[in-house]
Amino acid sequence: MATVKRQLLEALSRRDIAAVSNLIVGWQKVVGTEKLTNLIVNEVMVECDSDSHRWFCRIFLGQAQYEQMQEKAQTNVFQILLSGGLEPGKDFSFGSDGRLLMSDRAKEILLCQVPQQRKFLFEAQLEPLLNEDRVIAIEQQLGCAFFSNLTEIAIQQIQVLSNSQAAAYLGVLVAGLVSRHPQLQDADFPTRFILTILQGLPEERAILILNDPEENPQFDEPIIFQHLLAAMGDREHHRIAEEDGGISLDQLKKLDLVWRGEREISEIIAMMERWHLKNR
Repeated sequence: MATVKRQLLEALSRRDIAAVSNLIVGWQKVVGTEKLTNLIVNEVMVECDSDSHRWFCRIFLGQAQYEQMQEKAQTNVFQILLSGGLEPGKDFSFGSDGRLLMSDRAKEILLCQVPQQRKFLFEAQLEPLLNEDRVIAIEQQLGCAFFSNLTEIAIQQIQVLSNSQAAAYLGVLVAGLVSRHPQLQDADFPTRFILTILQGLPEERAILILNDPEENPQFDEPIIFQHLLAAMGDREHHRIAEEDGGISLDQLKKLDLVWRGEREISEIIAMMERWHLKNR
């Protein structure tokens, strides 16, 4: 059985659908369906990484059943948190889209109540919820679907840019977001955000953008500012050029909530506020 497990783990790590399928069909004839199922559930799924776990469930169970599993996992998490003496609305809550938001204390208590031999698998199932929490928390603070809006804007923008310009735009945009909110790095936000934006492009072009050799990308920050403001619902986002009066103090304060460049926006805000005080 060790050979079966090793082969399945290798195929999973490569995301090789054909190899996994052939291994399952082939080893079913040798060890039987029940033994193979127990091996996959109790050993392969426990030892594989969380991305491989989610990939296997989506591909071999189907998206609908995978989502049902996620919903069931949320219900189980909710019940465990209640039984641990945690308070809804204080230690954990559901977001506007139904996702579960948890404090660090809730996460610690939750994992402590999981048997050691099942902890790795449980963390793999829980990870998508924890990662999304960071994005949801920022959007709740802003009061809008900021990242969804920004994704749609970025998808439109890269259509009119060259490959090198698109790579620079995405690089500068993501770097500023992560610099302002470092927790997004832990949530694997940069990878997921960029891949979502590129998924509608021809594969060849997407690969060229991802593999752009420029290590220090530069892009016109006013364009990025316009897009960030638009994603936050600012109706004057298109009027920040000098000829339109420049960017306002209120707009700078909005940008400071989501982005940080080489020069911190908070420094510019402080400078402008001092200037306004002197010129009253």
